[in-house]
Amino acid sequence: MSFPRDLSTVAQTAAASERVPGRVRRAGPRRRLREAAAAWWLAVLAVPIALAGTSAADSAPGGAPPLDELIARLGAEEFHVREAAAAALRAAGPAAIDDLLRAAETSDDLEVALQARWLVETIPLDMPHDPPPVARLLAQYRGQNIDDRGVTMHRLMDLDDEAGIEALARIVRLDRSTLCSRRAAALLAAEWYPDEPAFDRLRPRITAGLGASQRPAAVLLRALVEFDAAGDDAGRSAALVVAEGAWHALAASATPLDTLDDWRGDRVEPSASIFAGVSGDPARDLARLRIRLLAAAGRRDDAIATARDLLRDLLPADRPSTRAATKLADTLVWCVHEGLPEAVDALLEPPLPWLGSVAVTGFAVAHAERSRGRDALAAPIAEAAFTASRAAITYQPWLAGRVAHWGCSDWAARLYQEVIDRPTLDMGFRIEAAIRFAEFLHDSGDDAAAARIIRETLERRDGRKDLDDMFNQLQREQAAVRSRQLYFEACAARARGDGAAARAAIEASLAANGKDVDSLIALYRTAADTPAELAAATERVEEALRQIENIIQAVPEDSNSYNEYAWLVSNTTGDLEKATRYSRISLDRMFDSPAYLDTLAHCRAAAGDYDGAVRWQTRAWRREPASPTIKRNLDRFRRLAATPAR
Repeated sequence: MSFPRDLSTVAQTAAASERVPGRVRRAGPRRRLREAAAAWWLAVLAVPIALAGTSAADSAPGGAPPLDELIARLGAEEFHVREAAAAALRAAGPAAIDDLLRAAETSDDLEVALQARWLVETIPLDMPHDPPPVARLLAQYRGQNIDDRGVTMHRLMDLDDEAGIEALARIVRLDRSTLCSRRAAALLAAEWYPDEPAFDRLRPRITAGLGASQRPAAVLLRALVEFDAAGDDAGRSAALVVAEGAWHALAASATPLDTLDDWRGDRVEPSASIFAGVSGDPARDLARLRIRLLAAAGRRDDAIATARDLLRDLLPADRPSTRAATKLADTLVWCVHEGLPEAVDALLEPPLPWLGSVAVTGFAVAHAERSRGRDALAAPIAEAAFTASRAAITYQPWLAGRVAHWGCSDWAARLYQEVIDRPTLDMGFRIEAAIRFAEFLHDSGDDAAAARIIRETLERRDGRKDLDDMFNQLQREQAAVRSRQLYFEACAARARGDGAAARAAIEASLAANGKDVDSLIALYRTAADTPAELAAATERVEEALRQIENIIQAVPEDSNSYNEYAWLVSNTTGDLEKATRYSRISLDRMFDSPAYLDTLAHCRAAAGDYDGAVRWQTRAWRREPASPTIKRNLDRFRRLAATPAR
């Protein structure tokens, strides 16, 4: 094909003015116009132009130049050569991505590196077979900053029927940012657990998205898929060798950004990532995967050694900040949860000089020792942690919630009780601690104690402040808290078989707060066998839904209202499609919240999708394994999923 005369003139003129030795010149408006015209023609003529000036010796068997040669031409002096190479690389699409990423990250030629980065961004993330929800999310992905890309990754992960898994794996392969690539890989890796049958559905989708990518994060994921699919020890060992190589490559190419763990801002529930393996810190999350794989392969000693190394990497040189101490403690507790409490020796050999004065780390160490059956060693460490916590009493309710999340319910109850019994503390602070304590007791099944805690709190008086004023400062309604107390009393009555007392307490709860969703659900269930009572209960449910909807319209950023609406509908009656949509909105606003995941599971179960209910409830349980309520719901959904349809 002959080169058009007018295009030749444009290209030659642009090439003459393009380069100044040793630097890249900024383009003026006229030059950008000339280059745009040239680029349009050259995109059409990409392959013939790319072949121009290429001998048979350096062409690929198919006649096109090798990718590395095309990438080298991105730095050519002649404009038309650069544009032709770029057009050919664009035409190659995902096949060129690995070479382009390597050039973007390692090339010494600034022109080549910049052009390679731009070309990577032009390769589309979407595919023709993507479902519409996936296509919509990917369409906005390229224009987002790193934090918003993380939000999109979670939304892809949370689509029904694993529809976003392939696209998420594609991000591992195609996103130019190594940080985003690794975050996507960490999200996918967190879905794997040994002997987890649900991962079978993810394997082909992950493989399709990764393609032949040789990025370390992609190689690691592919090795994980092969490990999970392997039917014997030899196959698992071979996959583990590949995974080890990928980990070394990841460590060698890590940047300071790879160790940040605040990329999701306030969208993540603070304690939700302890057990799930998704903290927002991809380096730590992928290290957790390594430990889990080693343990699953029967290499427990290696898993313990790797866990100790992970903990040592988190050890501060001096007394840590609260944030650093919490990260260290949570990582140790995760090791205990994985059956590797021996990892605690990284903090005890030699003993940390500040261990006795930092409560959260002290409790984590005591938990590890107790899990090893070494109660005599755990007890004094726990006592030192209690002493340390009293030095910062305002820290205790948060700490109580943390150790409760770890499964240390006895320590949590003692911490809560110490706060509410301390008369020198501000009454408002004690009220907030009492409310949290009562909810913890309710989840643990001790509803009588939960009701007592709230009742005693509401009966207390502080001469310095009016009780209503204190509730206003806490942004809580006293009537709503009283309603909660009465609901706990109803649960306790039902547990001892006193149906009349349970019904009376429910009515009293709703008299105090007509939109207490748990009391409405209890009322609806007790009225199910009586048409007249069911109609009356349905009317009260509908009125509560209208009130919650009004709150949502007035305060659309309040994630809890969306969750309450979805929880009430999924357990009673109403627009289930809307409830499911609202449940997803709440999860968009607070990723990985076990309570919100529990709600979405109930929405799926109400729709008859018991497999979907098991999927979401499993995710909730993995983030809150110490919750008896969440585990009870998971067991129920599993039974429903296993029951043949009638």
